[in-house]
Amino acid sequence: MTQFARVSAAAAVLAVLGWGGQVFAQGFEMSKSGDQQIQVYADNGIEWHAEELRVIARGNAHAVRGTMTIDADMLTAHYRKGAKGDEIWRLDADGNVTIRSPNDTATGAKAIYDLDKAVFVLKGAPTKLVTPTETFQATESLEYWELKRMAVLRGDAIATQEDKKLQADVLTAHFQSKDKMAPAKAKTNAAAAKGESGGNGLELQRAEAFGHVILTTPSEVLTGDRGDYNVESGIATVSGSVKITRDGSNQLQGGYAHVNLNTGVSKLFAGTPGGSETGQRVQGVFIPQKKGDKERASFSGSVPGN
Repeated sequence: MTQFARVSAAAAVLAVLGWGGQVFAQGFEMSKSGDQQIQVYADNGIEWHAEELRVIARGNAHAVRGTMTIDADMLTAHYRKGAKGDEIWRLDADGNVTIRSPNDTATGAKAIYDLDKAVFVLKGAPTKLVTPTETFQATESLEYWELKRMAVLRGDAIATQEDKKLQADVLTAHFQSKDKMAPAKAKTNAAAAKGESGGNGLELQRAEAFGHVILTTPSEVLTGDRGDYNVESGIATVSGSVKITRDGSNQLQGGYAHVNLNTGVSKLFAGTPGGSETGQRVQGVFIPQKKGDKERASFSGSVPGN
């Protein structure tokens, strides 16, 4: 039978050495907090399973390292014996999970944070990631890769940025820290980051969308099989059975769309630029609005692919 020590104080704390390395304080980087300890707090006590090398904290549990925290109903810290003492290499969080840095927050029902791999996986419906300028959510899972500054969202994934929304079965978001952004971005993000400590955080650099892609802007809706959005250039591309709908009725169809979200100009092609022709034509259907009680004539037409 597994033997364990139980700390039953109303508020218990356990400090265990973390993982060495350079100190960072931007984005989610619990695995990169130098020699700072991971401290685990709990209202309902801490169980120390010495033989299994794990600690369980129950009731409003918190894990803190530097400027990062993980909150949950229950936290399980898996540790090992290291040269400098006990090292936590993985944290499991269950129930009302919140992973928070000074400017970014991720939430879900369950989480596994692998400090060796510098990756955490959140599950729940929905899982959500909120940065100073974007909101991401999914119904199945959210993975965040610290070293790559990348998030992968699965299941009805949605990324929202101001008045633009990107939806797909799977979304991959690539980030940069706000302190590395171009000066042109500073004004936009200064207001978003007001009141936040350090002024650092995650800023979306590029998003990739796969499966049942829907890109919504103030003027149009694009659908397709795959999408790519570059935030710095403002260019979004959508490919695979593309449809562009404006004013709720006017529609263009093709194989590939190039949209400048900064200027609002959309271009539609039969095939991918530089690629082979798909045999599909670019088609358009334009339905003029009603004039009085009589509906004006509609027009539909197609042009050969180029």
